Amino acid sequence: MKGTTTIPNPIRRALGIAPGTVLQWAVHGQVIEARKKPGVLNEFQKHIRERAGSWDGRISGKELLRRTRP
Repeated sequence: MKGTTTIPNPIRRALGIAPGTVLQWAVHGQVIEARKKPGVLNEFQKHIRERAGSWDGRISGKELLRRTRP
């Protein structure tokens, strides 16, 4: 089951939790505990890793960025 949780920015930064980080949840009485799930990639990380090193275009990455940025 999937859902979205808002974690305040100061807490995210302090704990190194990026948007899309997969968390493990546990309930202990009236306390909810969340931990980063080790070794699990979010959808953005999977997308990047699947395509890393696959560029075979005729222009450089620098030129591509120049053409696609306003």
